[in-house]
Amino acid sequence: MTETTAADAHCPLSVSQQTRNLLIFGANISLIFLGAPVLYVGIGQGALCQRLQASETIANLPTTMYFWMTPLPILVAWYFFQARLVKPVLVTTFLTVAAGSATVAGAILLTQSREIIITLVVIHSGMLGCALGVVANFQWEVLGRGVTPSRRGQALSLAFGAGPILAFASSLGAQAIIDNIEYPWSFATLFGATAPITGLAAFLASRFVVPLPEREPPRPGFVRGIFGGLGDYLSHRPILFAAMATLLVSCGYNVFTNLGLYTKIAVGTLAEEYLGYQSALRFGCKALAGGMLGILTRNNPKVGMLATTAFCLASVIWVALAPDIWFLLSFGLMGMGELWGVYFPNYILSCSEKDRMRRNMAFTSMLYFPSGFAPIFYGYITTRIGDEYGKRVGFEASFMLSIAVLTVTLLLILIALPMRPPRRTVVPIE
Repeated sequence: MTETTAADAHCPLSVSQQTRNLLIFGANISLIFLGAPVLYVGIGQGALCQRLQASETIANLPTTMYFWMTPLPILVAWYFFQARLVKPVLVTTFLTVAAGSATVAGAILLTQSREIIITLVVIHSGMLGCALGVVANFQWEVLGRGVTPSRRGQALSLAFGAGPILAFASSLGAQAIIDNIEYPWSFATLFGATAPITGLAAFLASRFVVPLPEREPPRPGFVRGIFGGLGDYLSHRPILFAAMATLLVSCGYNVFTNLGLYTKIAVGTLAEEYLGYQSALRFGCKALAGGMLGILTRNNPKVGMLATTAFCLASVIWVALAPDIWFLLSFGLMGMGELWGVYFPNYILSCSEKDRMRRNMAFTSMLYFPSGFAPIFYGYITTRIGDEYGKRVGFEASFMLSIAVLTVTLLLILIALPMRPPRRTVVPIE
């Protein structure tokens, strides 16, 4: 096989073109990690809301809004369904994120109204829920079309092994900013720094090599285009159970914002005082898990689902039991566990035919909408029970609920999913 021939029958691109795609995929994921203090919605936004004296319910609202907006990428996938539009959509989306982050940074500096700031942070979180979902879906398609299956593990290992190292560094940088710069400049700097980061990602996305089909069909009608493949998606048994597991694990994981807010109970200070350290543990451990799981899941996608769910479960159990400052170790465990967002979709991708990859990834992203109720529910439990029995009891109640959900998830994966997900032969989408 020469450099100009395809690596195998699964991909028409040359080895060098595939390498280019997997490097850009890894670089863009790494840039998102670099902007993690803001782009990873959760503990950062929660810490800002806590500083603004919002309740636990409101502090969880950015995370809820993030997940509520995750179904919107399926509309983008339907409207811009042609393979030739993959790169323009990615570029536009990254630039939109850059503009939104800059807007929030400016608002933090220009107004002292906590209502306005919290509202803009919630809106921005919703924007990220849509935009990063679009990025994920379309970059997964690049990986599916432009990299042979045997090399996708390399892309995942690069992205989720090296990427968290950048997030680790940016987390320590965020801590230095919070320690040395007074509010509002501290949080304005964190939000503003993501603008050039996502701008660079937009440029790199324009360099992808996407193989185009000989003929692309016209866009299907709205109902058929949005819901036409839903029956096919749910009728394939491995995808159905993997989708159920995805919904459950995301609900269990969404207690994460409460882990950050629990800082005030565990050590007696605002969450922002430990924000950088929590993120550093989160992404440092994520780097270790990313490299390891990329290798282990090369031929066994189910292993990634089992491992990440177990890490999430261990994290919540630890925070519920650990004394004082030791609770911080839960952020490392959850960092390893939140790779569920990679390995659960990877299992579904492995079950999908090429012409259904983007649609199936879009349906998968829709699963995050109902899980968006989980963060605000955890916050409500904390506030309601905490007002009556004390904040510590309120937080512990939310942790117990998360533990129950994650335990059910682990059992479902063990019992219902095959180790190597089968694809089924289906008629082409017209």
